[in-house]
Amino acid sequence: MKRWVVWGVPILLVAGAGFVGWQHTTKQNGTSAPNAVQTDSRKGGSRSASAEHAVKVAVATAGSLPIQRSTIGTVVAVASTAVNSPEPGNVAILKVKDGAIVRKGDLIAQLDDRAIRATVVKDQASVAKSQATLNNAQILLKRMQDLVNKGVSTSQAGDDALAALKVAEAQLQVDQAQLAADQVTLDNTRIIAPFDGQLGAVLVSAGAYLSAGSPVATITQMKPIYADFTLAETDIALIRETLATGTLKATASAVSADGRDISESGPVSFLDNTIDEASGTVRLRATLDNQSGNFWPGQSLRVLVEAGQADNLVLVPGVAVQPQESGSISYVVKTDNSIEVRPVTVALRANGMAGLSAGLQPGEKVVTEGQASLANGSKVKLASNDAETKVSSN
Repeated sequence: MKRWVVWGVPILLVAGAGFVGWQHTTKQNGTSAPNAVQTDSRKGGSRSASAEHAVKVAVATAGSLPIQRSTIGTVVAVASTAVNSPEPGNVAILKVKDGAIVRKGDLIAQLDDRAIRATVVKDQASVAKSQATLNNAQILLKRMQDLVNKGVSTSQAGDDALAALKVAEAQLQVDQAQLAADQVTLDNTRIIAPFDGQLGAVLVSAGAYLSAGSPVATITQMKPIYADFTLAETDIALIRETLATGTLKATASAVSADGRDISESGPVSFLDNTIDEASGTVRLRATLDNQSGNFWPGQSLRVLVEAGQADNLVLVPGVAVQPQESGSISYVVKTDNSIEVRPVTVALRANGMAGLSAGLQPGEKVVTEGQASLANGSKVKLASNDAETKVSSN
């Protein structure tokens, strides 16, 4: 306890001396401590009220924007089928390799056709024989009719000659039909491409025996090609209107195998007749030329659908419109460089622009950068002389 008393006395002496010195200093300055603090506070408040905020602005303009919808889709082949052997037989010649590009009518494989070719030759001979028989029957009938007319021959002989002619005609038709059937069989020994496309894996080899209907390869048409995608059922009225006028188109884009961005546009050619109840979407199809061969069946796509354009809009950069719980707002720069926080109605957005149907007039200035510190009545100045021009020229 004595130790605390001994230490306490010097501390009190020092504190007292400090207080006396402080009082002497403030008296020399002609102010008291509380007044000095209060004055500093008033000065700081004055600077905050008069500060101007540096912003960038754009001038609202009248114009139009494309009506767009973004979705995902899939590449679908226009035609894809198995190439089968129409007839049984051994593969005599295989003309293609896996993945070959073929055109309609190109030979894929040739079956051994020696037997059927001989049959066709025999059929041709039968047709020639029947034709000769028919020609002779026609001559005999004419001759017999002359004899009957002259009374030299009986009418029965004339009837027999007519019957012989009809038999000859029928036999010729039978032989011609047999020739046609065997010619089809001969043609079917040539397994050909049904349309332009690309083959998949070839499933046979030379010398293999094929039954009728055995698969040889698959073929897929690559040019043109379809892009299938879906849109919300709420867009059906818009889709039908633009589809009827031929203005509905889609741009499909993807990343190629070598990392390149690829895209192509084409008309929307199909709207399905049923809405998917589970997803609330309807299926559409666009046709792409795909002459470059970049798109592949089954490939995933990003699809941008353009359904005409919306006119009579007020256009501003998209960053000039700020979302709020109650809607959207823009910070409008008034003629005295003060800010008005104004509600606006966004009709649509496209290409980095916002199209407004209400809230702004063409020629008004809106803030595009620096909105965070603004409120109604805030004073602003342009961040640079060309800030307005740069933004409005986009």
